[in-house]
Amino acid sequence: MNTRFNLESLPLCGAKTRSGEPCKRRGNKRNGRCKLHGGNSTGAKTEQGKMASRLNALKQFPSWYFGEPIPMHYQQRAYRCFEQLYTLMTTQPINWQQVFHLIDVDRIPLEMLKYQIMELTSVNELLMLQVALDRYYQEQHSVHLSFTVYLPQLTPNSYSSELSKPQREYLDNWLNKHNPLKGTFFDTNQ
Repeated sequence: MNTRFNLESLPLCGAKTRSGEPCKRRGNKRNGRCKLHGGNSTGAKTEQGKMASRLNALKQFPSWYFGEPIPMHYQQRAYRCFEQLYTLMTTQPINWQQVFHLIDVDRIPLEMLKYQIMELTSVNELLMLQVALDRYYQEQHSVHLSFTVYLPQLTPNSYSSELSKPQREYLDNWLNKHNPLKGTFFDTNQ
């Protein structure tokens, strides 16, 4: 009886927009309107968002403080994801898009259990896992690693990779603004 609600089953809002076209957002169950046209939000989409928006989330007992074990499904997800990451990260060249996809799905369990994984494996595996997480956060332009657009983050040579998306965008913008060939015969933007 653990069926998830399908957001695609909600009707389209259909309210008239400024352009005269009908709104294409999904409405809510109560009145069929989206949050912009008189309905409520359809809710959080991510796992972390669902945790934060849980009914009475602030009143939920902080059992983690008193040593309650981490739920088994998080442990299973973390270990399964770690095994897949290990396979990807030890294969050269590293397929970073697959690594990012794995982390995107199981980021929370990995962050919760990365030190336990280290205790069960070794410090080298923690290093490998942390490099993968850091690269994922760079690619997502996460605030705590946003400095990597301006300064390098040194990583072990065996895990070197191409530039992250924010680094590529910054470099492209900088090169377009400070093009040393601007105004010469070799300028490709003419």
